[in-house]
Amino acid sequence: MSLKHSPEGHIDRKVLQAVAGAIRSLEIVTGTIVEYEIGLSDAQDLHYIVRRLWAILETNDYTIDVDTNRLKRVAP
Repeated sequence: MSLKHSPEGHIDRKVLQAVAGAIRSLEIVTGTIVEYEIGLSDAQDLHYIVRRLWAILETNDYTIDVDTNRLKRVAP
């Protein structure tokens, strides 16, 4: 199931887990961004993508637990 095929208002947990995995992977890169010597435009794109991924989790009432680094449902 992809975001494109998910019913509006519901995203499959597997998709949310994949989004969380992408965030964790990208945060490893952004933590060492200086090593990659990328341009300003690419850095802005990367940060935009991370913000959009976080928005997917947050609009579905999820976050990444900082202690366990796992996907966690946020209490409404």
